[in-house]
Amino acid sequence: MMAGTAGEEELEVSWQDLGLDPASTPTWALTLTPAPGPTPASTPSLSLASESLQPLQDLTGDGGVRKERLCPGTGQPVPPSASVAVKYSGYLGNWNKLFCSNGNSKYPRLMKLGKDITLCGLEIGLLSMTKGEAALFILTPKYAYGQRGCPPSIPPNTTVLFKVEVLDFIDSEECDAFFELTYALSILGRSSSSKAEQSQINASKLLLFLNLSLTYLKLERADRALKYGQLALEMDPRNAKALFRCGQACLYMREYSKSRDFLARAQCIQPFNRDINNELKKLARYYKEYMEMEKEMCCQMFDPLNSYG
Repeated sequence: MMAGTAGEEELEVSWQDLGLDPASTPTWALTLTPAPGPTPASTPSLSLASESLQPLQDLTGDGGVRKERLCPGTGQPVPPSASVAVKYSGYLGNWNKLFCSNGNSKYPRLMKLGKDITLCGLEIGLLSMTKGEAALFILTPKYAYGQRGCPPSIPPNTTVLFKVEVLDFIDSEECDAFFELTYALSILGRSSSSKAEQSQINASKLLLFLNLSLTYLKLERADRALKYGQLALEMDPRNAKALFRCGQACLYMREYSKSRDFLARAQCIQPFNRDINNELKKLARYYKEYMEMEKEMCCQMFDPLNSYG
């Protein structure tokens, strides 16, 4: 499936060759129009327009998946078996017929490539993206819903259009490691008759709790991250890493007072730890924004009362 992605070569046509009229067309509009002559209506041709005047990237080498980058991202591209958090919208026609979207979701769930995301062309497109990147994709039927389509939403043999933004992703190795960790935890939960052996088991469990807390943070499950961080603290109350994980989890849940307590305790143990100090700065910034928002809400509540003074 990915044999054609290595080149990320560009089409040999420019936007002008495709009928560009930037004066009358939105910046990122792509319009599906019937081809002239005897071409069947089920096989559309594409007329594209963009003020960027940039050629499209041909990600597959046969024009099956074409891309225009709207906003650059940072870091490495999405790995082949990652779990991704994306905002997406799928369209037919001239971007005025929406058939799927998660744009109303404030926190899109993580979706695993090849499992939750099974559309071949969309997966190819995501593998070309980095964190924070936004892009438009044109998928021909071969890389979308095929000759049959997906009735009633997608007609047979239809080219579809997607607008996608990669919010974040984690490598599947981290997810797989999580399941391995939970299995190991069940094994380490068994009691031991030897004191030395039990001490070794406890040391392994502590490390396991810390890794589970970190994994849950990456999966954006702050409640579970806090749980395993606290289990680590039960075994070692002065473990700076466990205190740091708990502080991160509480900050994610907007429990600012608890977050400050955990992070301050971690800072007492490791006063020059850059990660801990940066998290405390982040907490102070978030708390200030929260208090300003609360103050504004109070003003809005009481201003109408003052007007009757």
